[in-house]
Amino acid sequence: MELSEIFSWALGGGMVATLITLVTLKSTVLKAKSEAQRACADAEKARAEAETVRIANTEQATRILMVNIVEPLTKELNATRREMARLRKALNTASACDYHDSCPVLRELQQYQKNGEAGMAPPSSGEDDPADAAPDGNRPRYHPPDS
Repeated sequence: MELSEIFSWALGGGMVATLITLVTLKSTVLKAKSEAQRACADAEKARAEAETVRIANTEQATRILMVNIVEPLTKELNATRREMARLRKALNTASACDYHDSCPVLRELQQYQKNGEAGMAPPSSGEDDPADAAPDGNRPRYHPPDS
């Protein structure tokens, strides 16, 4: 083999092209790997930001719920409890009233309890119940004690 044959074989493109391709391919692969790692890091950052926004939105929705719904309902419940306590006190006091026997309110409450509808008023027909009438045909009326 002569020198010219060696040069033609080496420079003929086979070996040199292969070497150039290998060097270029290696740098291309390294560049692609670094871009893929950068894309993964950007995706993780975007996920973290989205999670932060989701948590912030959840906290804001919870705050709105508390302010607009829970707090007014709590106030209304406490007011209802106070009214119920006043009603219980009034009913307990009514049993010691001088007019206890002829009290139409107590009679209606007892009637509702007998019917199993304690605490719920039946629909009113607008007519007086004859059982509630006094012997003289008139309904008894509440008269506060003279002080």
